[in-house]
Amino acid sequence: MFKTLISKKLYVNLLIIIILSIVILIGSVYSLNSFTRHGEEIEVPNLSGFYLNEIQDDPLYSNFKFTVTDSIFNKNAERGSIFTQSPAAGSMVKKGRNVYLTVIAMMPEMVCLPELKDLSLRSAKSKLQTYGIEILKLSYIPDIAKNAVMEVKYNDEEIFAGDKLEKGSGVELVLGLGAQRELIMVPLLIGMTHSQAENELHLASLNIGEEFFEEGDDESTVRIYRQSPNYSDKPTVQQGQKIQLYYKSDKNFDFDKHLKTILPSNTITDSLINHDNLDE
Repeated sequence: MFKTLISKKLYVNLLIIIILSIVILIGSVYSLNSFTRHGEEIEVPNLSGFYLNEIQDDPLYSNFKFTVTDSIFNKNAERGSIFTQSPAAGSMVKKGRNVYLTVIAMMPEMVCLPELKDLSLRSAKSKLQTYGIEILKLSYIPDIAKNAVMEVKYNDEEIFAGDKLEKGSGVELVLGLGAQRELIMVPLLIGMTHSQAENELHLASLNIGEEFFEEGDDESTVRIYRQSPNYSDKPTVQQGQKIQLYYKSDKNFDFDKHLKTILPSNTITDSLINHDNLDE
């Protein structure tokens, strides 16, 4: 009888312990869900182009925390504006999530002009690209060293190796004419983008002249459909001459068909295809 009573009490105590454990477990789960706001997710907005003070003062973004982790310089974007974010726009996150931002620097990155004197045009162009400096213009002076760099100018003033420039700045290279001033063949530029044509003309010792955009001016969606002077397979222009370029949208114009009417040559067409592949 006594053993039976003890056995019953043991079972009752075990049952109580099991019930209490279940209650505690359920309570912990509910508390954890409440603490972590389980299931309460909100969409991260697109912050690109906004300024940090704009989003910090706007109640629309009060469910997020913002931290600037990096800055870059981009001459085509507004200084101080947000460039990228993490998590990306459209991501689902919990309220209070920290969004990490990269903003456009207020001050541009500065670079030193490398030593270019006596380098060939091709070598100087390659070296400037590594420093983020562009060639805006080629000009020529009498000198026996053909296409060798004689001077570098910025805003029509001569500059020297070690001088500091904003990254992305454009300079003028003053080159030697060589023993005699030779005529240059005008390359075929039809179907090329602005950057492709600029590279091709500089390698040919020529410059970009006036540019005419008939359908927008976004360099990523327009290509050259006409040039002046026209392409020639014989030397016809002098070094440093400017070539006028006319652009149309590649969405509304059949450049392949147009090329065949100008010069039905597989060599030229293949050359343009290779240019496109290099840009990708």
